[in-house]
Order: sequence, then C-alpha cells, then structure tokens
Amino acid sequence: MCPMMAAYSYKTWEEAVQIAYDNLLVEGEGHSADIQSDDKTHIEYAGVKLPVSRVVVNQTCSSMAGGAFANALNPTTTLGCGSWGNNAISENLFYTHLMNKSRIAFVKKNWKQPSDEEIFA
Repeated sequence: MCPMMAAYSYKTWEEAVQIAYDNLLVEGEGHSADIQSDDKTHIEYAGVKLPVSRVVVNQTCSSMAGGAFANALNPTTTLGCGSWGNNAISENLFYTHLMNKSRIAFVKKNWKQPSDEEIFA
C-alpha cells in the first residue's frame, strides 16, 4: 500500500463542497469530513450539505474525528455513520451506547398536542 491523495481544483466554495459530496456518494456516506477554514458561512454550508456524521474544523480528520479533549467528541475507535452508512448511530460509539436503560414515562400535566403549523413552522 502507498499513500495517495486526489486533488481537485474548483472556482467556488459551492463547487468544492459538491466535489466532496459526489466523492462521498461513491466512497461512502456518513463518516466524516475535514474543513480547513475560518469562514463560518463556508463551514456551515458544508455541514448542512455533506452527508456525514461529523465535520471537524481546522483539525486532522484521521485522528480528531475519533474524538479528542480538544473538540469534545467522545473518544472512540468506532465511528457511527448513521443512516447514510447503514449504521444505528451517527456519532462516536461510546460506552453509554452499550448500556441498557429503562425509562419510565408519565403523561405530562396540561400537555397539549401541537398543530402541524406549530411543528413545521
């Protein structure tokens, strides 16, 4: 095996994100993306557009997407890719995912069913 990297040229940020999106559709959706940028608009655009579970910003994706003290992602060696990658979780697998929890749910006092307009406003 030898390290390889593909490089693409682009004219606009939207075109760059589309290249990444198209690559994810071929290589596998859901895992992670890395953005080197200080432009909040660019970061948010990629975060909304790309079908990934985590976007790390100004970090080394291969080591930081697995969680680190510096970025508050749970540390793990197993990354969930969500429904994009046919996984049950879309976050870093953590010990809490392996624990059974029982929940007791009571009806809330004075609850009201929201209308469709309230839900989808």
